This record gives sequence, C-alpha cells and structure tokens, in this order.
Amino acid sequence: MASQDVLNALESLAYERDRQEFALGDTLDVKTGLTMVALTFLAIQSGELIKANMSLAQCLVQIGSISTLILGGALAVAELWPRDYKREPPPATYKKWILDTEAYRETYPDADPVTAEKLTEARVANAIESVQANLAINKQKSRLSFWAFGCVAVAFAANIATLIIRLF
Repeated sequence: MASQDVLNALESLAYERDRQEFALGDTLDVKTGLTMVALTFLAIQSGELIKANMSLAQCLVQIGSISTLILGGALAVAELWPRDYKREPPPATYKKWILDTEAYRETYPDADPVTAEKLTEARVANAIESVQANLAINKQKSRLSFWAFGCVAVAFAANIATLIIRLF
C-alpha cells in the first residue's frame, strides 16, 4: 500500500487526466461540428455545380464528391453520437460504501476500518478506470473526426477539379 502522500499525488494526476479526457471529447465535438459546416457548404456547392451542363468528366468527379460528402456526413454524425463518459461517483456512493463497511465491521470487528487512505485508494481506482474508459471513447471519436475531415478534403479537391475542368 502506498503512503498517503503518494496516493494524494496520484489522485491529483488521475483527476487532472480525467478532466483532460472529458474536455477532449468536447473539443472533438466542436471540430466535428465545424467539419459538418464544411461538408454542408461543399454539398451546396456540388448541388450548384450539378445544375449546370456538365461534361462526363465533371459528372464523374461530382459523383465522387457527393459520395464522399455522404460518407463524411455519416462519419461526423457517428462522432457526434452521444456517449456516456465515465465520471467520478457521487459522494453518496462513497458515503454508502463507508456505512456498509462500518456495518460489516459490527459483524466482524477485526475487519479494517475505513481510513482516509482507503477512501483515497478507492477514488484513485475510480479515476484511473474513468480515464481508461474515456480514453477509449475519445480514440474512437478522434478516428471518426479524422476520417470525416478527410472526406471534406477529398470533396473540396473534387469540386476544385470540377471547376478546373469547366475552365479548360
């Protein structure tokens, strides 16, 4: 068992990392929201490009652009889909744990009492578990956001190519 000072230091590190993971999820959502704005703009642009008389090459490029926009939109929605982040249990949970442990000690007086150190150990274990669970969520959200942005880049390039073909 680590000393109380070591547990306190680990506790602050674990909670800071947990807050970072929580904030990262929000940041990824904001970035994906901006990606959706770009996807929407490019979809409108593709719609306008399709309205004009197009050559076969332009039509094929726009089919690719629209397909990429649809995929990007689906990826963005998947990234923004609500998820349950793991959080610190409410104080009532710890209070119940303390009361249950004290009730157990009445039956088994030789059992260890609840100490600040044991409470800190439980909180650190919860924080570490939260960080791991939230990290896995954020990794998935990050991949989805990355690929959605990749779709924006491809659709943008396809729309530029359509305009270049039209000019020449």
